[in-house]
Amino acid sequence: MTFGVALSVMAGNTICNVVAPAVAEAKANPIVGLRLGSRGEPVRLVQKALMAKGAYVRGGVDGVYGPATVSAVKSFQQVNGLQRTGSIDAATARMLDVSSVTVPSAWNYQGGFVGLRMGAGHDDVKAVQRALMNAGMSLVGGADGSFGTVTHNALVTFQRRQGLGDTGVIDQATARSLGLIGGGSPASPASSAPSGNALRQGATGDQVRAVQQAIVRAGGYLLGGVDGVFGPGTASAVRAYQIVNDLPVTGIVDTATARVMGVSLSGGGSPRPGNPGGSLQLGWRGDAVRNLQRALINAGVHVLGGADGVFGPATKSAVKSFQQRNGLPATGVADGATLQALKASNGGSPAPSNPTNGYVGLKQGSAGAAVRAVQQAIMRTGLTLLGGADGMFGPATTSALKLYQRTNGLGVTGVVDAATARVMGLAGSTPRPGDGHTPVGYPVYGERGVRVLALQTALISNRYSFAGGADGSFGSATTGAIIRFQQARAINPTGRVDETTARALGLSPMAAPAPPDTSSIKLSSFPVEGPCWFGDSWYAPRGGGRVHLGVDIIADHGKRIYASVSGKIISVVHDRPGSLSGNAVKLAMADGTYFFYAHLSSFENGIEVGTRVKAGAVLGRVGSTGNSAGPHLHLEVHPRGGVAVNPYPLVKAIDGC
Repeated sequence: MTFGVALSVMAGNTICNVVAPAVAEAKANPIVGLRLGSRGEPVRLVQKALMAKGAYVRGGVDGVYGPATVSAVKSFQQVNGLQRTGSIDAATARMLDVSSVTVPSAWNYQGGFVGLRMGAGHDDVKAVQRALMNAGMSLVGGADGSFGTVTHNALVTFQRRQGLGDTGVIDQATARSLGLIGGGSPASPASSAPSGNALRQGATGDQVRAVQQAIVRAGGYLLGGVDGVFGPGTASAVRAYQIVNDLPVTGIVDTATARVMGVSLSGGGSPRPGNPGGSLQLGWRGDAVRNLQRALINAGVHVLGGADGVFGPATKSAVKSFQQRNGLPATGVADGATLQALKASNGGSPAPSNPTNGYVGLKQGSAGAAVRAVQQAIMRTGLTLLGGADGMFGPATTSALKLYQRTNGLGVTGVVDAATARVMGLAGSTPRPGDGHTPVGYPVYGERGVRVLALQTALISNRYSFAGGADGSFGSATTGAIIRFQQARAINPTGRVDETTARALGLSPMAAPAPPDTSSIKLSSFPVEGPCWFGDSWYAPRGGGRVHLGVDIIADHGKRIYASVSGKIISVVHDRPGSLSGNAVKLAMADGTYFFYAHLSSFENGIEVGTRVKAGAVLGRVGSTGNSAGPHLHLEVHPRGGVAVNPYPLVKAIDGC
């Protein structure tokens, strides 16, 4: 029989119990004093608490106190009126509700390999993890220095194969078998000098896709998703992966990096330069592609990822959109006719390089509608902006703007210059009309019903089609059509039905639909295997003008996801490039009420459309597929198949974290 120590951690309004291995408790609280460079389970607890409190940690819960965690801590401290040190002092720990955590002594391991066990966070853990990988064990997340469930399971498997028992603890015999002591040495990766078949920026194909999938599985953030194109976003993500796994930081996938990722470098994946003298198509790269992307943006066509010089699926989609609007064959290839039409739409020549308008010169300290328009332009590319489009140009906006400029090949100044305004589509002489505020009487994102039908019908009558058509559901497709309409009418492209947009579409105010009745909805089973963390993030702002219409339950990768009620599977969605939900499933009750589970890493066998399940049945595993910064379950509840309602009270009522 195994006994454990229960740790209570407050996340938002949710108390979560973490069961630690049965070891002696440490006297000191290791949370206070954490700072840049710290690693291990205490850091993971802080990161989970930050995310549960609404402070986004880029890269997710990885147990590494890097620049992303420092930034999140500073933001949390600023919001809560604390000194912005970026380190965890006593006051910050109290605000995060982690000041009284009692922890096992495994977290205070001092060295020597022998005695390492689950819960330890130490550089020696990296050596153990590398030795396990060299012995053929698979570790999701690589050598991250955190002795969690994945490392424990890999160690148990290794011990069983070697006839060493299955304790999950590094004893003398296990350390010798791994080459850590007794004349051996910790296994280390081979030389990481980039070889001839290394993957680098400009490469395309299945190998690049495998690398991107490995990054996403490890909880990394990948702008543009898994698209098989090694652009600046992938290079940045590779560098972050190398930092976390203590590899030389090159941004190139060499032999050592590939081995930690578990991918093969044999085969193709060669870059293809752009072809400035002819057609441009999927896989091309270079200045000709960058000029094409900027021309598309200037013509009012959204290019996800901006002008990065890489012709990936996002650019192909943008080219198709432009071709459809201009009566050209929608091939996705920028042929001579398409390039000529783009030139004509840009006035026959590039836009002037130094226009004077109400956006140029905006910088930290500025405020107002023009700043809000800049923030919305940044968020439409999928970049996260802490605080959303609030019209205040603070440090978060400066940081996001610099990343936007770098991604689009612009001068990285953190100030809105003429070139930045033009790429953002803000090149008018004054800020565009439309404040993005939806007045009473008009539909909002996530709504369903007659008001949405009226909006969609008006868009279609103005020749702005979108996936799904007039289905009465205000989702991402409808938002995209609104943005295209607003861009064409020189209205601030927010994706929301503000008063200016409503007038241009000829819409009249209508009564809001009655709020759905949730009194009959009761969850029979908590949806995620603990330990886990969640808070009330209903209607929090998201990129692209979206808002959050569910609850995010943060848990480790691979934790079970359960059916909260008995019902029938009505939809199964598989992850694809550009997907928001990733792997997802809809579970419906007899009255039409359905539950939407998103970002799964995998589905349980037999989970398919038409399958009937009982409450508590396993639907799949926690993951971070789709547009996700780290492993978690996104859960939505739609009473009688209608508009989503805040699921937090329903989940909180049977809190199983």
